[in-house]
Amino acid sequence: MAQRSWTTICFCLASVYGSQAIANTACDASDPLTIISATDDGLYEETHGPENAIDGNLDSDSRWSNQSQGAPKTLLLDLGAKQTLKSLSIAWYNGDTRKSNFAVEVSTDGVAYDILLPEQASGGTSSALEAFAFDPVAAQFIRLLNNGNEANDWNSIVEVAAFGCGVAVDKPDQPVVTERRGSGMFGLDPEASPGENFDLLGWYVTTPADDDGDGISDSVYETALAAGWTDPRYFYTDPATGGMVFRVTPAGAKTSANTSYTRTELRGMLRRGDDTIETRVDGGYPNKNNWVFSSAPLSAQAASGGVDGKMTATLAVNQVTRLGKAYQVGRVVIGQIHAKNDEPIRLYYRKLPQNKYGSLYFAHDPEVGKEAWVDVIGSRGDRIDNPEDGIALDEVFTYEIEVKGAPEGDQIIPMLYLTIIRDDGSVVKAEPFDMRDSGFSVEDEFMFFKAGAYAGNNTSPEPETDFDKVIFYALDVSHDPAPAEGPALGAGKPDAPAKRAPVAATLATPGVVVNDSFTDGGRDDGADAADSNWLTTTASSAIEVSTGSLGLVSGGSGRGIRTTFAPQALAEGQTLQATFTFITPATIGEDRESAFRIGLYDTLGRAGLEADLSASSDTPNPLYDGLPGYMIDFDVNLADTAAANIDIRKHKQDTQGRLLGTTKGYDNLGGGGAAYQFAPEQTYTGVIAIQKLAEGVKIAGSLSQDGSILSEVSLVDEGSDVDTFGMLAFHVNSKTFGASKDTDTPDNGIDFTNVTIEVLP
Repeated sequence: MAQRSWTTICFCLASVYGSQAIANTACDASDPLTIISATDDGLYEETHGPENAIDGNLDSDSRWSNQSQGAPKTLLLDLGAKQTLKSLSIAWYNGDTRKSNFAVEVSTDGVAYDILLPEQASGGTSSALEAFAFDPVAAQFIRLLNNGNEANDWNSIVEVAAFGCGVAVDKPDQPVVTERRGSGMFGLDPEASPGENFDLLGWYVTTPADDDGDGISDSVYETALAAGWTDPRYFYTDPATGGMVFRVTPAGAKTSANTSYTRTELRGMLRRGDDTIETRVDGGYPNKNNWVFSSAPLSAQAASGGVDGKMTATLAVNQVTRLGKAYQVGRVVIGQIHAKNDEPIRLYYRKLPQNKYGSLYFAHDPEVGKEAWVDVIGSRGDRIDNPEDGIALDEVFTYEIEVKGAPEGDQIIPMLYLTIIRDDGSVVKAEPFDMRDSGFSVEDEFMFFKAGAYAGNNTSPEPETDFDKVIFYALDVSHDPAPAEGPALGAGKPDAPAKRAPVAATLATPGVVVNDSFTDGGRDDGADAADSNWLTTTASSAIEVSTGSLGLVSGGSGRGIRTTFAPQALAEGQTLQATFTFITPATIGEDRESAFRIGLYDTLGRAGLEADLSASSDTPNPLYDGLPGYMIDFDVNLADTAAANIDIRKHKQDTQGRLLGTTKGYDNLGGGGAAYQFAPEQTYTGVIAIQKLAEGVKIAGSLSQDGSILSEVSLVDEGSDVDTFGMLAFHVNSKTFGASKDTDTPDNGIDFTNVTIEVLP
């Protein structure tokens, strides 16, 4: 029986591996089809390359072997032309002692694949060719998706044969040989740079370094990165495995003062080194360097470099921070989809110092609405027990982040998918996340992937030595092609959303815009040089005027005041800085978090803002909704002095209607600063400054007394297009400064003695 089976097999293979396959164009037969090539990812074992699987040799030494290492491995077969495929036969290595796991997909163009055979196992009883039948299907390309066997995660196939009918195809005289990749993990070369081991022409990298001394974290762009740039401090090849190392310290080698959280992180660049295409365009519209959701208007899709997207990464987190505030310790972002302003997903790994394993969770930060948090493995809590199903440091795993449109009636719903593949092959999938109400499916929005190590801790007392380290072993992104044509952006088509109202902004020139010392004893634009009008934001009793000062009355209720000025459109490198000096009252509240707030905003040309207004949680004012701008808030005399903090927040397209009266309509970009406390009846000077950068803005704030800085903080809002400002506002929470809420009484709030707004070159 064994000899007769072998003779039959040899007869079939002789037909397959002759000079030309038998092809019955009438398609009424099932004959051997020529397979002109078999290829894989180049990570095969030694001499066991993919071409061995179609060489007609059933000797077990002539096989294809490739280890899954956390994700299925693909053996790609090319039939040379579109054929009618009727069955496959596969001879598995050690097929008589173990079952192998596999699935089969087919394609006519090598781009779009359909499932032919779902995930299943081989018979496990024979080393001979095992037949797998199915309904006839048109195919040129066959993908065997292999995912290990009963004994281990190796995928080994001795031979593959395809049967069906179609056109005659000649077999190449020489087999197509897949070049084998390096000798490290996943075939990476420990002696090569990241740009040689990975396709980095589609990325640029940002590190915590500031080697050029410009106050901004350094970035290296596509061409240099792909050519082999490395930095032994932050971005280099792991000498043991060949992996791509991302190392980030809370402080950075030079400085991290320009960002809330430091990063060594890649940013996706669909332009792939073509610098005639801008990284981003003004107004937040898509271009060929960025991608959009399939739920976006057709005009945005046509202008973009791709539609929807998937990022797959295989990695291990090797170290996380262990010191600092409880809510920050041990967390690092390892993958993102970043939008114009917000993030459809920030994927976190977090391991607490007392735990053996770490958790995986993600944040969804919408353009519209509240941020959502989703636990995937373990929990994001600050004091959680050890997650028994968690991921250990150094454990290799794979994540897949994908955005894909789902049809629903005549709509496309943008859906976010996250899949985690563990080192043992087990799969954890988050519930699909519906993003229809997140505000991303609009014309002036775009996306880009990010991957690496984005620190989540800026409070470590050892910022130079307490660090995060992540090693990537594989990284791949893909997108659906953008449509060739569509309506012009901003053409006013029915599917184009209303854009931000135009504003007659003055092109900013260096100099003083406002310099009000209140010497005229009024709150209007009076006799003083560079005077300004001061208006109420929350209630009519918020302002108290006297010669030489302007009072913000707080007492028993939170209140705010503001001033408007000629809108200033900042050019790259320019800074708009507001400096304010004030005197504290006799009574100062205790343990008041984010209680003193200052903001700069674009008024969007809203004439209604040029008057006294009122707003509260019960009666919000829509004139405050959606104003582009930033808030800086100060903690006031916390019980734990060392916990005093300065936060920087960005105003969202939200409907809170309270300007500075709440932080709910803001994204918290980060904070920090040295410990400080407010003392009664003392004079302080505060600063809020916003500088326009080539890509984003830098926001900074400080608190000083007698010419000495008590505390300061700054960060960069990458990619922000907010560059026009025409309103300065102040707010204090209830019971923060003063014991009285009445005007013309002592101890009822803070008194401003000078406010200056100026444009710095």
